[in-house]
Amino acid sequence: MDLKQNRGSSFWSRSVVWILAIGLFVQLSGKVWLESNSAQNTQVYIWLLLPAAIFFLDIAFRRAFSAFSWEYLPWMCFLLWGAISVLWSTGSEDPAFSLMKRGLFIALYLVSILLFMRRDESMLLRVLMAGVAMITLGALVSLIYQFLVLEQPLAYRAFRIDRSGIRDFANYGWPVAAGIFHGAAATWALGFALDRRRNILSCAFWLLAFCILVIYVLLTYTRGAWFGVAASCLAVVILQNSRRGWLFFVGSAILAAIATFMLWDNLIFEVTKRQLSGRGPIWDYFFSTMPGHWLVGHGLGTPFNYVWPDRDLISPHAHSLYFQQVYDSGLISLALMAAGLLGVAYKALKLRKDKWVRLATPALIFALISMMTDVERVFTRPGDYWTVFWLPIAILLAVSWRSTMHNHNP
Repeated sequence: MDLKQNRGSSFWSRSVVWILAIGLFVQLSGKVWLESNSAQNTQVYIWLLLPAAIFFLDIAFRRAFSAFSWEYLPWMCFLLWGAISVLWSTGSEDPAFSLMKRGLFIALYLVSILLFMRRDESMLLRVLMAGVAMITLGALVSLIYQFLVLEQPLAYRAFRIDRSGIRDFANYGWPVAAGIFHGAAATWALGFALDRRRNILSCAFWLLAFCILVIYVLLTYTRGAWFGVAASCLAVVILQNSRRGWLFFVGSAILAAIATFMLWDNLIFEVTKRQLSGRGPIWDYFFSTMPGHWLVGHGLGTPFNYVWPDRDLISPHAHSLYFQQVYDSGLISLALMAAGLLGVAYKALKLRKDKWVRLATPALIFALISMMTDVERVFTRPGDYWTVFWLPIAILLAVSWRSTMHNHNP
């Protein structure tokens, strides 16, 4: 089962591509049209991870590990260390094996994207576009139903959207999760729009999708996602380096200036009263729990429970990807993550003219910024954060050093 064996000709090869396509589409868009999270996870296991497991076993049997470039190593160490850290956790509500196998699932996900890209990267791109289009459709339906049908208020933070309101379709459960997820999709949509190879109609379609997604993100009032979208949009413009991209940048800067003027009082309130994130007390609690645990953490699965004073509210995580990672698995885990990120950053820098690098790098930038204040953890079962965090990493890891050195898309 070689990466490129009879690509595009054999029945088996095409079957693998279509199986992976179904799995990735479900992973990206399943929350829009599937009401059950468990059903979405099951479909991802069957259509995306099972083929990857078979492929990996074939590689292991033939000892053909050269299929994986060196940048995979720190991420495998990161996942392995996270799984091992379960052994010293306390008070976990989940069985140790259930937590440990999540690392295996994520590793198989990285393998599945590698297999998909090597077998048919044009199909991978089409599935990614279809997934983002479906997310956009869900966002549009949610905006129309919540604000036009249910007539939710549009005053600043009067209503924070996080679902369509139609049963459990497009239900993300919390405005922060909804904001981050749709912000990630917006980054991909803008990358499609500003690609100089796109004709004007295609560009207009993806710009419209981007606008719908950004409006949704703005109405979740997720500040981490706001900053992430702003930074990732700038990254898209720089990496795509097209005329339409710089025109978009000028237009966006003008709109941002107008919005800042109109919302000045609200922005001042956010800075002076909420300190932009409002996470200060949670982070103080995090630092108070870490003495004696900095190196290896409390162990993956150990509950994080900050009880807000004078409020009937508990924060069940550190509200920062980086702090949560240290809380779970220590500074060793954070160092392994940093090594993995440095590896993909080096690859992205060297192959910055590759079409996949231009698409995935801004998406990773969005994830790293938005997750500074607003995410639980990335060591999870299939879900939102696979799309936000692991997808751009998987794509950057899967880009071939050899094939992109002669990229025909300058």
